[in-house]
Amino acid sequence: MKTRRKSTYWGLIVVLMAALLVGGCGQTEEAVKETEISVNTAQATERNIAKSVRYAGTVRGQNEVYLIAKVPARVTGIHVNPGDKVSQGQKLITLDSSDYQAAVAQAQAGVKAATLQLENARLGLERTEKLHAAGAASQLQLEQAQSAYDGALVGVETANAGLAMASQQIGYCNLTSPINGVVGSINLSLGDTANPSSPAAVISETSQLEIEVMVSENEISFVEVGSPVDVYVRAVSDKAIEGQVASAATVPDPLKRNYGVKIRLDNPDGQIKSGMFAEVVVNTINKDNAVCVPTNAIVPKGARSVVYVVDEENRAREREVEIGIENTTYVEIIKGVSVGEEVITKGSTLVAEGTLVRVITGGAN
Repeated sequence: MKTRRKSTYWGLIVVLMAALLVGGCGQTEEAVKETEISVNTAQATERNIAKSVRYAGTVRGQNEVYLIAKVPARVTGIHVNPGDKVSQGQKLITLDSSDYQAAVAQAQAGVKAATLQLENARLGLERTEKLHAAGAASQLQLEQAQSAYDGALVGVETANAGLAMASQQIGYCNLTSPINGVVGSINLSLGDTANPSSPAAVISETSQLEIEVMVSENEISFVEVGSPVDVYVRAVSDKAIEGQVASAATVPDPLKRNYGVKIRLDNPDGQIKSGMFAEVVVNTINKDNAVCVPTNAIVPKGARSVVYVVDEENRAREREVEIGIENTTYVEIIKGVSVGEEVITKGSTLVAEGTLVRVITGGAN
């Protein structure tokens, strides 16, 4: 009986050891199984590529006027509000003209006095001329009479000029719009004193807008008048708005040492406001039929640039590449990759030479 129990005991131990041994072998096999890295890929293709450079600028109305008072006077009337459409010649702001009206009255009195003096000088000259003809007046007396008349004539002209100036200053008390457009801002309130050194209002014609950017000397030669550009006004939309190069300076700005380029932008619905921040994307160097890959396929490694291609065994193979033109979407590959090869675009930082990969279809390139 004891012998049977002993045999059964040892039999159980053998079975357990065999089970543990089999289980251990399975775990070893499972541990050495190679892990696949999931990646997205894209084919290297031939395409036309252009280098794009981004410049920051501020949107302005193509025809934008800063209205400045020409005389310091108190504001007595504001006839428009920001956002109102106005016509050329329309009255916007009225200033107190009482001081200038008094000056006009004074100038008018001066004209009358000068006119009277001229009339007396004329009569005196005529008398002297008759006396001189009769030998009753000397040549000196005639010359003095002529000089008095000439002086009186100048006096009348001076008085009339003073009257014109005083009348003009009254006209300066009515600030009118010099263009058809929209009131951008009114910088005065009733009772304020207009300052000839600061704008009283801003009038802008915003159906067409303008953005000026400063382009470096390395890129200005690639900017052509009339060429299209992409403009981003993030306050309005994340989508690019098509603009056009309106002008490009041929000499640099003396302070900034860059070249001013003006971009024209249509704004028919008026959504874009003057003063908004804009980003202009200008294409410079371009090339046709270049071998290109998406920008996110490039992996920088120190001074080198590499991509990972997927071979027929689904393994990542590192390729050092020489890069040409770059933009925000694609990179030209001068050397290192051929058209049609699959390059890893997502997951490239997770793989190394020989890594087993699993290509996920439908992913972003």
